[in-house]
Amino acid sequence: MILAGEAVFIPPFHLGRYFKSSLLGTLEINEFQLGEAQALYGVVAMACYALGGPLADRFAPRRLLALSLLLTAGGSLWMATVPSLLGLKLLYAFWGASTVLVFWAPLIRATREWGGEPAQGRAFGLLDGGRGLVAALAASLAASGVIAALGADALDDPVSQRTALQGLAVFYALCCVGAAAAVWFFVGNDRPEDTTDQDDANARRRAPLADTLWCLRQPTIWLQAVVVIAAYSAYKGFDFYGLYLEDAAGVSKTRSAELTSYLNYLRVVATFGAGLLADRIGSVATVVAGCFAVLIGSYAWLLTGGGGYAVIIGVLAAASAGSYALRGIYFALLQESRSPRRLTGAAVGVISFVGFTPDIFMPWVSGWLVASARDAGDVLLGYERFYGLLAGLAAVGLVAALLLRRRAAKQYD
Repeated sequence: MILAGEAVFIPPFHLGRYFKSSLLGTLEINEFQLGEAQALYGVVAMACYALGGPLADRFAPRRLLALSLLLTAGGSLWMATVPSLLGLKLLYAFWGASTVLVFWAPLIRATREWGGEPAQGRAFGLLDGGRGLVAALAASLAASGVIAALGADALDDPVSQRTALQGLAVFYALCCVGAAAAVWFFVGNDRPEDTTDQDDANARRRAPLADTLWCLRQPTIWLQAVVVIAAYSAYKGFDFYGLYLEDAAGVSKTRSAELTSYLNYLRVVATFGAGLLADRIGSVATVVAGCFAVLIGSYAWLLTGGGGYAVIIGVLAAASAGSYALRGIYFALLQESRSPRRLTGAAVGVISFVGFTPDIFMPWVSGWLVASARDAGDVLLGYERFYGLLAGLAAVGLVAALLLRRRAAKQYD
């Protein structure tokens, strides 16, 4: 599940995250145009979160997860053809469906059931920490593979750059195929209705729309959605860290790809550490609030534009750790807020439908901020505005986490 949970997102996100400037150069587009294509991913994914949520409460995961991985692999092979801008937009829209509709909610439901009552933080922390390790290894293998095959300066040469990106797209497709095989042979084929839990037995007799409407009426569901919006926006900010290092610190494209791949290893420690801490103190919401405080401090520092190379790396590392920790545990809030287990899929669908809207607006807004500032001759001003936006969203997330903690305390009283 850990392997599949990250492999399915490698093709749509790794090229734009670790090799962004090379991707832009090969496709002959700018940050804003790439943001437009990625926004289409978010639009399609949004609808798929809502449609796919109730499916997780009714169908077995194995075949659906394997299908999702194979379809995503096919999209990566499409990327290897170096599509036009229109083709790129259609590809991201396709990925929005292939990675979400029959994948995301089953993954979250299975993790919640595995963690049980006492270990929600550790269960979700282990899931995302493991996913982070897979992502870091894939990114490191990709970067080192490019250097070994084409040389240390491969990404600075247009011809080698195109060859490298085509090879990476094929490599990412193979990652998905391998994960699909692992899911098929090692993930159980039990359906939710095979459980002996009476609540789940009753759930399958309810209409999916009734489950979704119930979730829409719960204030805690909306607060969790706000937490996810703020946290996921911070995570999307990672997509610009490599480009920021190139523009603010003057590092090469190859070096920025290496550095951002190293930052990914923080995800392993941050997510599991946050989950362990949340279980130990008995409050996921408290740890979530602390992570937002770290993000606010990191973005405030980046807004000043001060510090040299080492300081920038340190601040980006702190921001990365904070966003990773949030991703690791924010769905553990389902248990703390007492959302019914039988409606986990529906709740995840509603929260994800709202919470992952940054897939739509963050690529578009961030791409516009950086591209317009670059055209105006002051690209660092674009980054400052971008980090200001992230700081404001983190402050909103902090308030939502504190409100959730207050509601949880009243329930337990």
